[in-house]
Amino acid sequence: AQHQDEQKSQYAIIREMITHKKIRILLFSSLLLQMSQQFSGINAVFYYSTSFFEGVIENPLVGTTIVGGVNVVATYIALLLMDSSGRRTLILWSSGGMFLSCVVIVLSLLGYFSNILALVAVNTYVTFFEIGLGPIPWLIVAEMFEGKYVATAMSLCSQLNWACNFVVGLVFPFMNEYLGPFSFGPFALILAFCFLYAWFVLPETQGTTPEKLVADI
Repeated sequence: AQHQDEQKSQYAIIREMITHKKIRILLFSSLLLQMSQQFSGINAVFYYSTSFFEGVIENPLVGTTIVGGVNVVATYIALLLMDSSGRRTLILWSSGGMFLSCVVIVLSLLGYFSNILALVAVNTYVTFFEIGLGPIPWLIVAEMFEGKYVATAMSLCSQLNWACNFVVGLVFPFMNEYLGPFSFGPFALILAFCFLYAWFVLPETQGTTPEKLVADI
């Protein structure tokens, strides 16, 4: 009975978040950031980096190792930026930088740039991910919502994130096979949309409260 009551309470909160126009915008924004995080293609790089680097550099495992090292270093850079930069600003830099990196990766795979530049672009792509689209979608939920909404919003975000993660892991090998050099093209389109959404719609959550955020929308 207690479990059923908790479920009913959860559904009531979800219904309230959806029917409240301003809260709905915040919920949509938080869910969209989760989708953008996964559909940016970051886990395609982590899951399939060795096969991706085949034919790009002599030893694909070296490329995978470099990407892992850059990921660790970029995480520390992100920690330094969190306190000094706005969340929206970091999302803009992150999605914009990842978009440009995707363009360079595609052009390198098409032969317009050297293979070394493709390796550099993959690492800048990972770096830009870690300063924005990596941590911000999780951090921003607690800053967007009042206490009674946070657990529900985080639960929805987590479920959507893992679902998108599954889709990317499942689909990317086929994208790589059929799209070839253009396999990062769909990721670039998602990142461009994320950039535009952050520019025109996404509210800044740093230095404000959930109540004030709702009032200002």
